[in-house]
Amino acid sequence: MTTFSPRFHALDAWLTRHTQLWQFDTFARLDTPWRDHYPMLASYLESHTKQPIDDLFYAEVFRLCPELQTLSSDQTYEKLTLATKRILTNDLPHYVSAGIKGRKWSQIQAFIAHTPHASNYVEWCAGKGHLGKLLAFEDNRSVLSLEWQKTLCEAGEQEAKRLTLAQTFIHADVLKGEGHSALANAHCAVALHACGDLHRELIEQAVAAHTAILCFSPCCYHLTKDSRYRPLSQTAQQSALTLRQADLKLAVKEVATAGAREQRLKQLELTYRLGFDAWQRTARQQDDYLPVPSVQKALLNQGFVAFCHWAAEQKSLTDLIAKTPFEDFERIGQTRYQQVQKLEAISQLFRPALEHWLVLDRAMYLEEHGYQVEIGKFCDKNLTPRNWMIRAER
Repeated sequence: MTTFSPRFHALDAWLTRHTQLWQFDTFARLDTPWRDHYPMLASYLESHTKQPIDDLFYAEVFRLCPELQTLSSDQTYEKLTLATKRILTNDLPHYVSAGIKGRKWSQIQAFIAHTPHASNYVEWCAGKGHLGKLLAFEDNRSVLSLEWQKTLCEAGEQEAKRLTLAQTFIHADVLKGEGHSALANAHCAVALHACGDLHRELIEQAVAAHTAILCFSPCCYHLTKDSRYRPLSQTAQQSALTLRQADLKLAVKEVATAGAREQRLKQLELTYRLGFDAWQRTARQQDDYLPVPSVQKALLNQGFVAFCHWAAEQKSLTDLIAKTPFEDFERIGQTRYQQVQKLEAISQLFRPALEHWLVLDRAMYLEEHGYQVEIGKFCDKNLTPRNWMIRAER
């Protein structure tokens, strides 16, 4: 048993017990999929018309289903903060942060404040090496930055030379195991928001290379080649949960930092997609969901009918347009959007616990391989909602 096993088992049991409420595809369903298991809650959702979803909505949900409040609150997990490891230089020269957006620069500073000092570093999936740049500047230690896009390596190298930092770049595809030798020679490996299989590879390759220290913040668990999640730890492998890519996406499905315009476009796009879905079910006389590819946001400004013409072309359905006009389906899309919002408001109750479950799987795997592990939040979620950090030392 690892340090994190009791916490993991509690989350695992809670998520497993309530899978009907979160493990489904809202777009594919026209009804409330868990009505038979939670009839009172389903009736409340169908009668609730107020938008947007607010605290009063959740108060009634918790009154009807008190067990949903047990492990659902974001505040429960925000308390799991990590102790800082260092004090960063006050009044950093402006030229160090040149070319980095303010929010990203703040994330980097927060991440490094929780990173222990080391004799050298490997920066995993470095991009232009912004994280490694600040580490090299702060510690005056060597940083080896791995990145698979050659143009980003070249840009990072130019910046390191400009600042005369001990930071070098290697053009490497870590998904092909090309990071192993760097990890074998590293004292500490760092990664800020390495997505899906990229941070999974970091964990597995670092364990194999016996890297002394790991500090990383996982992100985008659904960006993986596997259609079903493969648990890392022995404990998680015994779970009854089977997670699809859609379930992994739920773990990171929140827009804590989106602006008003971005939220408006998202609402408009979802409404249009749901309206088109209602149209294609009628036009094709087939009651199943038909996925439509990503759309240029500019098209949304042309209105619902223009979107539907584009979507019909994408799915080779233009010959059905004459018999079934689009106009009547925008209202249906608006109604379905309200229903989807309410269903997703329930599934969102499980998002923090599901993400925590995934973080614990990584932490337990590292413990099983001889690491002392800490997990917690390295910054406030208003800075980035993906604010979990895993800190492990062999």
